[in-house]
Amino acid sequence: MEQHWTPRRVAILGASGLTGAGLAHQLSLAGTLDEIVLFDLKRNVLAAHAIDMREAQIVAGRTGTRLTEGDLDAVETHSPVDLVVFAASLPETPDGSREAFLEGNLGVLRALVPAITHLAGERGLVLVLTNPADVLATCLAHESAIDPARIFGYCLNDSLRFTAAVARELGVSPDRVDALVVGEHGDGQVPVWSGIRLDGAPRALTTDERARIDADARGWFRRWSDLRPGRSSGWTTPLGSARTIAGLAADEPMPVAVWRTDADGSGAHVTLRAVVREGGVVPIPLDYLDDAERSAVDFASAAIAEKARRAGTLTRSGAGRD
Repeated sequence: MEQHWTPRRVAILGASGLTGAGLAHQLSLAGTLDEIVLFDLKRNVLAAHAIDMREAQIVAGRTGTRLTEGDLDAVETHSPVDLVVFAASLPETPDGSREAFLEGNLGVLRALVPAITHLAGERGLVLVLTNPADVLATCLAHESAIDPARIFGYCLNDSLRFTAAVARELGVSPDRVDALVVGEHGDGQVPVWSGIRLDGAPRALTTDERARIDADARGWFRRWSDLRPGRSSGWTTPLGSARTIAGLAADEPMPVAVWRTDADGSGAHVTLRAVVREGGVVPIPLDYLDDAERSAVDFASAAIAEKARRAGTLTRSGAGRD
């Protein structure tokens, strides 16, 4: 099946924040888009970002992509785009967890479902950047009329951090290592030990090496939170998101949270290598995983589905609120 997804117009919701603005900046300099439409409630910050990015385009000699400031109160005046990016989020809080962000960010997502639905139109894809991206993508699939296959979540950071942990353990440069994480974004991540490559060749690891690498990679979020920065990753995520979009447009399998129906008929967005086919983001065959890794992916998929179900019930009922 041939690849037919060539994004020319992108809308970013939450474009005044660190992640959304960072992605807009990366895409504006890539020279592959016709237009980026920026939306945010902080209209003054949005306008300042747009001025700054247009001038950065001049510095880079990449002025072909038009930056347009959108109006969420008049979103119906904007025509549908090829890709909608949901990057809006409540502020990061010290000592928080990915789960702690879920209820608040689900409220943000619900408020923007009409705008996302209109901007996605009949064919546009939707990329969820807001944490936890896999659970929120699953919630969006349940709470909108958008085909779940047109929704995907950003999860490249897990593989990047796993790659860095492998490189540290082996004492080599990260650019010599190929490593992949699938499954859940968070505790249910599934390191693909069977697929680790060093200089393109398979690299077996001892039990002790695996234990140290796993502790290193899984400890990233706690180490970040202990710094109490009050923000998310503002350079890695925008650049990684731009890389993910470019990879999918080039028909390159990318690790994203993609819709997957489980054996019991339930569905969730779980990280797998995926490509764009027939208007949706779909996983490629799982022959790059061994039996244990496939089983772990099944477990992660069920866990994400349950988190999305619990989050929907909690926020609808108001349970846990004063």
